[in-house]
Amino acid sequence: MKPIKWGILGTGAIAKAFADALQETEGELVAVASQSLKRAEDFSKPYNCSAIEGYQSLILLPEVEAIYVATPHTSHFELSAECLRNKKAVLCEKPMTINATETMALIDISRKNNTLLMEAFMYKIHPQTQQVMKVVQENLTSPLNIRAEFCFAVDVPESHRLVNKELGGGSILDIGCYPMSISRHAVGAVHGKNFMNPVSIEGQGELNSQGIDLNASAKLVFEDGSLAEVKSATNLSSASDVEISDGKTTIVLNQPWHCGEFTERKSQITLKKSNGDEESIDITTDKGLYALEIDHFSESLKNHNTESDLIPHNDSHGNMIALDTWRKALKVVYDEDRGERRQLPIISQNTPRESLPTLSIPGLDKELSRIVFGCDNQSDTNHAFAMFDHFYSKGGNVFDTAYIYNNGKSDFYLGSWMESRNLRDAVVVLGKGAHTPDCLPEKIRPQLEETLSRMSTSYLDIYCLHRDNEFLPVEGFIDTLNDLKNEGLIKVFGASNWSLERFKEANEYAEKEGKEGFTILSNNFSLAHMNNPVWPGCFSCSEDEYVNYLQEKQIAIFPWSSQARGFFLDSQEFSGAAHVADPNREEQERVWGSEDNLERRSRCFELASKKSVDPIQMALAFVLNQEFPSFPLIGPRNFFETESSLEATKIELSLEETSWLNLKS
Repeated sequence: MKPIKWGILGTGAIAKAFADALQETEGELVAVASQSLKRAEDFSKPYNCSAIEGYQSLILLPEVEAIYVATPHTSHFELSAECLRNKKAVLCEKPMTINATETMALIDISRKNNTLLMEAFMYKIHPQTQQVMKVVQENLTSPLNIRAEFCFAVDVPESHRLVNKELGGGSILDIGCYPMSISRHAVGAVHGKNFMNPVSIEGQGELNSQGIDLNASAKLVFEDGSLAEVKSATNLSSASDVEISDGKTTIVLNQPWHCGEFTERKSQITLKKSNGDEESIDITTDKGLYALEIDHFSESLKNHNTESDLIPHNDSHGNMIALDTWRKALKVVYDEDRGERRQLPIISQNTPRESLPTLSIPGLDKELSRIVFGCDNQSDTNHAFAMFDHFYSKGGNVFDTAYIYNNGKSDFYLGSWMESRNLRDAVVVLGKGAHTPDCLPEKIRPQLEETLSRMSTSYLDIYCLHRDNEFLPVEGFIDTLNDLKNEGLIKVFGASNWSLERFKEANEYAEKEGKEGFTILSNNFSLAHMNNPVWPGCFSCSEDEYVNYLQEKQIAIFPWSSQARGFFLDSQEFSGAAHVADPNREEQERVWGSEDNLERRSRCFELASKKSVDPIQMALAFVLNQEFPSFPLIGPRNFFETESSLEATKIELSLEETSWLNLKS
């Protein structure tokens, strides 16, 4: 095969290390780009390659096949995205982006353009790391105790990229990504996986005057009970080693990150037994650390892969999620973490908006997308803005929030996004309030007014009582909601988590008094029937009597957990990049576990296979294809989950098929 033709964006020390390593491989360096032509010319002389002024000019060179992005962290996303859109394979220096939201978006661009994207975590490619993980899998048992450090001390001005906020400085992003990565890698290895994500992270550290971490430490807890203590520093020195132990065997790595790069390409793994025995494993390579990385990337490119099997996309995404959490524990925040401050939206505002099936409901003059975006899974405004932009670009226009979601941040995120995009009148907002223990008529108005203030809006399109208080008569709730509607604060209203008896009682009272009654319902409704409440005070409307009432009255439902919280996913889907967390197994058994639900699941998988769709999409299609208006709520955490759910709107099911899925035939 012909050698791969490379371009390099950036002229710093890491770019030079890459260019030197490229000479050990079959690759060919065609051009290097810098914002300064002189810097590019000075860099290019030893390599006899073209010097380009401006990154875009290099990206557009037709002869360049692959590009190494070696610029400061804050430029990784935009430059890598531009490369991918121009079908240039990307090896992006770590961290892949400044935060997990950018990483998610970059992976999406890679897939949409069918173009290779890999994070340049060179240590993961090296045989030393491969051997360590083999030893972990074959010799250690869960849970593990891990100590991983990457620390050095440099005296640099605050304008230097290591400590400059505007350039994404900070020890966590620059080098803390290594101990975080190897901890996740080791815990995954003991279970035969590439990685596992921590379930909790507690961090602390020392910040400079810009609020950037000079050093940081964190304690990680994993689902299997494994613990890791990780540390990074640019103002403190340490051995920068790694220990992985199960209490019987301890693996010691003295060169975990450079893997013998500065010791004649020789390194050593030490195994220490609890009885005092020691064993050493020597690792020697005929190529340098970066050359091995280039060879692996080149092989992936020649095989027409969009991701590396050693550093897959979901690994990079999971590592960035963990780094975000670590940073937030120290209150290290970049402008790129705030959607309202981004110079360019993650989702382009210039692309044509797609369409989704819509329905109207009485009382609203807007058409409603059949899928509703649940706003309770957003980690910050950057994540929220990206997710909302993406959903809206796909044709969605209905958003579900609540007074209690994310301690009020969900209301704020949605309101900030609507104001920034000037979309308040184009979207439908479903808000909820008066959740237990505040499920009282007198709590409705102040909570609603606070929600409106958070959103900087004067009304909600739809308002639901978040819970019921069966100790109180329905009259107080209906009277209060009618007052708010008459004042224009809400357009239509309904109930969430109300029993059929109470729902009927409320509407019978409203009809008797000539008042507005509940016109929508937001209970659980899914193909899997809820055996026990997911949370206290929750109600389903999947029972036959409730369904018959909804059909007779044509009540529109906005069901939560419409896909039964992962019940219709299989383990392979959860191990893929589209999903970053397994469902809670205890909850599945308690809430959904029954012979009938297992049979529904089996039939769902069977019909999904016949129609060549995912079972989770078939489960959502069941909710959409009812004989009453249905607007299922989804709670996606990334673009992949949103798009998977939206595909369900394309699935048409006959009455016979929905009946069969629901064990009615």
